[in-house]
Amino acid sequence: MKISKSDFDQTCVSQPKYKALALLIEQAILAGDLPDQQKLPAQRWLADKFVITHGTVTRAYDLLEKKGLVIARLGAGTYVNFPLSEAFADNSIKEYDFASSMQPMYGQQTLVKNALNELAEDPNAVQNIMTYAAQGVQKHKTIFATWLLSKGIHIEADDMVFTQGAQQGIYTSLQILAQADDYILHESMAYPGFFRAVDACRVNPLSVPITSTGLDLDALESLCKEYKPKALYITPNMQNPTNVQYTSESLAKILALSRQYGFYIIEDDVNYCLPESWRAPLQQQAADRVFYVSSLSKYVAGGLRVAYTLVPKQWQQAFNLNLHSQCWMVSTMNVEIATRFIMKADFQENQTLLANEMRYRQAAYQKLAEKHGLEIRRGGLNVWVLLPNRINMNQFNGFCAARNIKIRTADLFCHPSSIQQAKNGLRVALGGLSTRSEFDEGLVMFEKAFIEFNQQQDIVI
Repeated sequence: MKISKSDFDQTCVSQPKYKALALLIEQAILAGDLPDQQKLPAQRWLADKFVITHGTVTRAYDLLEKKGLVIARLGAGTYVNFPLSEAFADNSIKEYDFASSMQPMYGQQTLVKNALNELAEDPNAVQNIMTYAAQGVQKHKTIFATWLLSKGIHIEADDMVFTQGAQQGIYTSLQILAQADDYILHESMAYPGFFRAVDACRVNPLSVPITSTGLDLDALESLCKEYKPKALYITPNMQNPTNVQYTSESLAKILALSRQYGFYIIEDDVNYCLPESWRAPLQQQAADRVFYVSSLSKYVAGGLRVAYTLVPKQWQQAFNLNLHSQCWMVSTMNVEIATRFIMKADFQENQTLLANEMRYRQAAYQKLAEKHGLEIRRGGLNVWVLLPNRINMNQFNGFCAARNIKIRTADLFCHPSSIQQAKNGLRVALGGLSTRSEFDEGLVMFEKAFIEFNQQQDIVI
C-alpha cells in the first residue's frame, strides 16, 4: 500500500488519526492502487508503521466498511470491496478525456448508494416524494438553506427554486426577464448552454470583452447606453472558460450599472472552485437584482441533476409559473437523495478528497505548462491555455483528436454572432479521467502530442 508516514502525518494535521488513515486508504482505492478484492494490511502492521494504536486502525477500517469501500471477512481479514468500471479496470484507456468538465468519481457513488439505502428504509419519505409538489418539498428547501448557510450564503428557504440542472434555471430566468428581440449582455466567451438558451428565447446577445479582473466595464456601460439590455449573464467566481475571478471592485461597479440602467444579473456559480478560492455570491449583496444559479453537478456528479436558483422575491411567481409550463414539477427524488448526504461528515470528507485531487492535477498541469512556456490560468476543474500565435487551436485540436485526446477550443465558447472574438486558446478539463494514474498517463500523452505538433510546425516553417 503506497501510503507514506509523511502523507499520514500531514493528513493528521486537519483531522483525527483514524479519519486521516481512512481518507488515505480511500484515496488509494479510488486511484486503483488498491484493486478490488485485495487484502488490506494487518492492523498490527499498520499500527507499527504509522506509530498509532491498534484501535485507531480498527476505527479506520470500520469507517471504510461503513462507506462500502471494504468488507471484513471473519477470520480472514479486511478486503477491498470496490470494483472499478471495466473501462478503468483493464488499464487499456482508449480515449484521454480533457474535454469533460466534471469531477472524477472519487467516492461520490458511495454517497449516493448510501443515501439510496437509507431512503429505502424510510417508507414515509418514499411516500412523500411520490406525491405532487409543484413548488418543491419544504423540508428539502430548509435542508438546502441550512447547507448554504454553512457556506456563508444567507437566504430564506422560500427564495430557492429547484430546477432540473442549472441550464433550466438560466433558461427560465431569460424567459421571464426578456421578450423576443430584447438584448442580453454576456461575457465574450461563455458557457455554450447559455447561448442555446439565448437562441431558444429569440433574444439578441451582446458580447462584453473579458479582462483579467472581470468584464471590460467601459464596454459594458457603452452597450447599456446604446441597447438598454434586460439582463447580464456572468460567471464571476470562476469564469467559464478563462478561469478569471472577478474582483470585488469589478462586481461593485457591475451592480451599480445594473441599478443605473435597469438590467438584472444572472449569476452562474456552477463551476467548481477550490475552497480557498470560493467566495459568497454577488446575490448576497443584491437579492433584488440577482438571479443566482448553482448546482451539485461540478461538486458531486452531473447525472444527479440537482440545481437551484435563488430568485428575487418580485420575480418568484413568474419564475415558478414559467417553470411549471416547462414541466409539471421538478422531480423530488434526486433532491431527496441529495438532502441525505449534503449535511453529513462523509460528504465533507469526499469534498476534501476531491479538492486535494484537483490541487494535484492543477499543479501537474502547471508544471507541464512551465516546461513548455505555455500561458495558463488554473482555478477549478479546468485549465485555460492561451496558445502562442504559431499554434492554431483548431489545427492542434484536430491533431489531438487523431490521437484520441479530447480538448475544447475557445471558439466553442462564443456565440456565432461574435465568433471573431474567440481567443486562440484551449479549455483543458482535468476531471474526465477518474483515477490519478489515468490522469498522469493522459498528461503524458497530451505533452507528447504537443511536442510532436510543434515539431511538425517547425518543419513547415
